[in-house]
Amino acid sequence: MKVKQIFQNPFAEFTEWKLFFAGVFGFLLSSYIIYLSGQQFNGFMHFYQPEMTVSLWTVLRVHAYMVLAPFVLLYGIGMLLNRKTRVIDVMNVVLITPFPLYLVLFLGKLLNQDKFTDQILKAVQSGDHALAGVDKTEMFLFGMFGIISLLLLFYQFYLLVKGMNVAVNNKKIGISILFVALYFILDLCIQFNF
Repeated sequence: MKVKQIFQNPFAEFTEWKLFFAGVFGFLLSSYIIYLSGQQFNGFMHFYQPEMTVSLWTVLRVHAYMVLAPFVLLYGIGMLLNRKTRVIDVMNVVLITPFPLYLVLFLGKLLNQDKFTDQILKAVQSGDHALAGVDKTEMFLFGMFGIISLLLLFYQFYLLVKGMNVAVNNKKIGISILFVALYFILDLCIQFNF
């Protein structure tokens, strides 16, 4: 098993139980990291900083909702497309797909986002639209963080497509686009509830 193959399609490389346990471990670890960061989910693909501190149990509850909502949608669509779609396969997709997002969260915590945002805001408010007063190294780091985040977001959708294609035995590109579109639409709908 090559590393390249693991990144190209982990759903075809590992048994469903290895994927499931890795997904549950990622779920618990990311919930703890989100709790420590003081943030909360308000969609599958992003977080926000609530005004009041949230408990670990609240983070776990909301995170569980962020797993169950796409699971129900994708499993329902999977059953419509192929009656042999298995619960474990779709659950693994929903648990493994956010791993790139967890990496973005971790990388984001390594950078001091509040300090950088304050520097940009002060520069713009003082009329420094060229941002000459902002540290160039930090600008470069945040630029790289933005590019890496965007690539990881695309990889998240790639994992969604690969996983659902394995789960429902899909070979049609239109169905793959449907999976991404429905996932994205559900994410937008959930944002209005949080």
